[in-house]
Amino acid sequence: MNKLEELFQLEFQSEAGGVSRFHCKTDAGHPLFAGHFPGMPIVPGVCLLNVVKRAVSQKLDREVSFWKIRECKFLSAINPMENKVFDIEFGLTGEQEVRAAVFIGDTRCMKLKATLSCEWKDI
Repeated sequence: MNKLEELFQLEFQSEAGGVSRFHCKTDAGHPLFAGHFPGMPIVPGVCLLNVVKRAVSQKLDREVSFWKIRECKFLSAINPMENKVFDIEFGLTGEQEVRAAVFIGDTRCMKLKATLSCEWKDI
Protein backbone atom coordinates (compact mmCIF):
# COMPACT_ATOMS: atom_id res chain seq x y z
CA MET A 1 0.00 0.00 0.00
CA ASN A 2 1.43 3.39 -0.94
CA LYS A 3 1.26 6.53 1.22
CA LEU A 4 -1.67 7.98 -0.73
CA GLU A 5 -3.73 4.83 -0.18
CA GLU A 6 -3.01 5.06 3.56
CA LEU A 7 -4.67 8.49 3.66
CA PHE A 8 -8.21 7.03 3.41
CA GLN A 9 -9.99 3.87 4.50
CA LEU A 10 -12.93 3.01 2.23
CA GLU A 11 -15.94 1.01 3.33
CA PHE A 12 -18.80 0.05 1.01
CA GLN A 13 -22.11 1.15 2.53
CA SER A 14 -24.94 0.48 0.10
CA GLU A 15 -26.26 0.42 -3.42
CA ALA A 16 -29.74 1.54 -4.42
CA GLY A 17 -31.15 2.66 -7.75
CA GLY A 18 -27.77 2.32 -9.46
CA VAL A 19 -26.04 4.59 -6.94
CA SER A 20 -23.23 3.20 -4.80
CA ARG A 21 -22.31 4.77 -1.48
CA PHE A 22 -18.98 4.45 0.30
CA HIS A 23 -17.96 5.72 3.73
CA CYS A 24 -14.45 7.16 3.86
CA LYS A 25 -12.33 7.67 7.00
CA THR A 26 -9.42 10.10 6.78
CA ASP A 27 -6.15 9.61 8.65
CA ALA A 28 -5.95 13.11 10.12
CA GLY A 29 -2.41 12.37 11.34
CA HIS A 30 -1.12 11.59 7.83
CA PRO A 31 2.11 13.50 7.02
CA LEU A 32 0.48 15.05 3.94
CA PHE A 33 -1.45 17.46 6.15
CA ALA A 34 1.72 18.89 7.70
CA GLY A 35 2.35 20.64 4.38
CA HIS A 36 -1.21 21.09 3.07
CA PHE A 37 -1.60 23.46 4.93
CA PRO A 38 0.19 23.97 8.27
CA GLY A 39 -2.30 25.17 10.90
CA MET A 40 -5.28 24.80 8.52
CA PRO A 41 -5.11 21.41 6.82
CA ILE A 42 -7.42 20.56 3.93
CA VAL A 43 -7.77 17.40 1.88
CA PRO A 44 -6.22 18.15 -1.54
CA GLY A 45 -8.57 17.91 -4.52
CA VAL A 46 -6.32 15.41 -6.26
CA CYS A 47 -6.64 13.13 -3.21
CA LEU A 48 -10.44 13.33 -3.42
CA LEU A 49 -10.25 12.37 -7.10
CA ASN A 50 -8.01 9.45 -6.19
CA VAL A 51 -10.33 8.13 -3.49
CA VAL A 52 -13.35 8.38 -5.83
CA LYS A 53 -11.36 6.38 -8.41
CA ARG A 54 -10.53 3.81 -5.73
CA ALA A 55 -14.19 3.51 -4.74
CA VAL A 56 -15.23 2.95 -8.38
CA SER A 57 -12.42 0.41 -8.81
CA GLN A 58 -13.49 -1.42 -5.66
CA LYS A 59 -17.11 -1.53 -6.80
CA LEU A 60 -16.18 -2.85 -10.26
CA ASP A 61 -13.53 -5.18 -8.84
CA ARG A 62 -10.95 -3.93 -11.35
CA GLU A 63 -8.56 -1.01 -11.57
CA VAL A 64 -9.99 1.97 -13.43
CA SER A 65 -8.74 5.44 -14.22
CA PHE A 66 -10.32 8.60 -15.49
CA TRP A 67 -9.83 8.98 -19.22
CA LYS A 68 -11.55 12.35 -19.42
CA ILE A 69 -12.85 14.57 -16.65
CA ARG A 70 -15.81 16.48 -18.06
CA GLU A 71 -16.67 18.38 -14.90
CA CYS A 72 -15.05 18.62 -11.51
CA LYS A 73 -16.06 21.20 -8.93
CA PHE A 74 -14.74 21.50 -5.42
CA LEU A 75 -17.58 23.14 -3.51
CA SER A 76 -16.38 23.01 0.08
CA ALA A 77 -12.98 22.26 1.63
CA ILE A 78 -12.62 19.23 3.88
CA ASN A 79 -10.62 19.90 7.03
CA PRO A 80 -9.48 16.44 8.24
CA MET A 81 -9.21 17.63 11.85
CA GLU A 82 -12.87 18.71 11.90
CA ASN A 83 -14.29 16.10 9.49
CA LYS A 84 -12.50 12.77 9.69
CA VAL A 85 -15.22 11.01 7.71
CA PHE A 86 -17.09 11.73 4.51
CA ASP A 87 -19.22 9.84 2.03
CA ILE A 88 -18.82 9.16 -1.67
CA GLU A 89 -21.81 8.49 -3.92
CA PHE A 90 -21.53 7.55 -7.56
CA GLY A 91 -23.42 6.04 -10.42
CA LEU A 92 -22.25 4.59 -13.73
CA THR A 93 -23.92 5.04 -17.10
CA GLY A 94 -23.85 2.70 -20.06
CA GLU A 95 -21.39 5.00 -21.82
CA GLN A 96 -18.65 4.39 -19.23
CA GLU A 97 -19.34 7.65 -17.49
CA VAL A 98 -19.22 8.06 -13.74
CA ARG A 99 -21.09 10.77 -11.89
CA ALA A 100 -19.88 11.16 -8.35
CA ALA A 101 -20.20 13.41 -5.34
CA VAL A 102 -18.42 13.71 -2.01
CA PHE A 103 -20.50 14.68 1.03
CA ILE A 104 -20.01 15.62 4.66
CA GLY A 105 -23.46 14.99 6.02
CA ASP A 106 -25.80 16.79 3.62
CA THR A 107 -23.12 19.21 2.39
CA ARG A 108 -21.78 18.40 -1.06
CA CYS A 109 -18.02 19.07 -1.11
CA MET A 110 -17.21 17.88 -4.63
CA LYS A 111 -19.01 16.81 -7.77
CA LEU A 112 -17.53 14.97 -10.72
CA LYS A 113 -18.46 13.77 -14.19
CA ALA A 114 -15.79 11.66 -15.85
CA THR A 115 -15.31 9.04 -18.52
CA LEU A 116 -13.51 5.90 -17.40
CA SER A 117 -10.37 4.68 -19.11
CA CYS A 118 -10.51 2.92 -22.49
CA GLU A 119 -9.73 -0.42 -20.84
CA TRP A 120 -13.17 -0.22 -19.19
CA LYS A 121 -14.85 -0.21 -22.61
CA ASP A 122 -13.47 -3.69 -23.34
CA ILE A 123 -15.34 -5.35 -20.47
